[in-house]
Amino acid sequence: MLLVADPQILDAHSYPGRHPWLVWLSQQIVDLNMRKSWRAAQTLHPDVVVLLGDMMDNGRMSYPVGEYQDYQQRFQRIFRHSQPIPTYYIPGNHDVGLKGRPLGVSPDSAERYVSHFGPLNQLFELGNHTFVLIDAPGLVTEEDMRARSGYTYPHWVDMNPNGIIAFIRSLAPHDSPNPRVLLTHIPLARPEGASCGPLREHGTIRQGEGAGYQNTLTPHTTEFVLQHVRPSLVFSGDDHDYCEYIHKFGSSDADDTPNAGTVKEVTVKSISMAIGVRQPGFQLLSIGAPPTRFTTSLATVPCLLPDQLGIYLNVYVPLLVFSLLLLLVSNLHRV
Repeated sequence: MLLVADPQILDAHSYPGRHPWLVWLSQQIVDLNMRKSWRAAQTLHPDVVVLLGDMMDNGRMSYPVGEYQDYQQRFQRIFRHSQPIPTYYIPGNHDVGLKGRPLGVSPDSAERYVSHFGPLNQLFELGNHTFVLIDAPGLVTEEDMRARSGYTYPHWVDMNPNGIIAFIRSLAPHDSPNPRVLLTHIPLARPEGASCGPLREHGTIRQGEGAGYQNTLTPHTTEFVLQHVRPSLVFSGDDHDYCEYIHKFGSSDADDTPNAGTVKEVTVKSISMAIGVRQPGFQLLSIGAPPTRFTTSLATVPCLLPDQLGIYLNVYVPLLVFSLLLLLVSNLHRV
């Protein structure tokens, strides 16, 4: 399985402070690099592809129908498959928005996402494993509404039987004998300053939120999700850099099944060169036979791509300067 996070395909509104021709040039360079990265990923011949949200940088914004379709089709052209491969998507905050509706966000962003990318929440089976794909931005929004209302989870589900909370509560651990893998755009909660391991480029995942984003789910929501899904492995996106963290759960009152457990979460690097990481990447997941007491059935590894910005700055620019100097010296000698 190939996991890709945060392509965030640029559009004319991605850099509001830049001159339009510079925005166009940035878009062309980033699109070209993303196509090359996608072709490299396809040489690994994945059986399934999952995109972990934020497919388009401004997918949540209000657009005329034709303009949005052109934007989405550009995404599809970049991530075109050389042969048919099952592909699944989960929504990110740049796709559907988050908590309220900041200026410019389309009121139809979720419906538009569904019509172009598929369900907001879904399950699929692969290799005797169940993959749980959740609408993390929708969960943040709905959990905020539930908490403000003061309703308990059962009461809320009775009132909102088609919501994301109802979807997660329906995933009783005993309903499936297969191990589960949780896929969420927004990372799960962890202590402030928790280490992400040696493969991260800089810093860590910090708690915080603002207009249209939230860095992690809250501890309460994280406990609620883990207690009901009880996954063997978690993948997330949104942060753009790589992170590994081991979660412990089962010690709070977020749910009525307080069985303790631990699970590893992998936050997948963005595949884009344009959003803060020098080496973009993607993630591979291999699925084996169901686990036993002494073996695991899941193996995952990050795959790093070249530092394209470093290549431009440290190779192309010096070569350009050298070539110009060589031409200047040559012309001076002729004079």
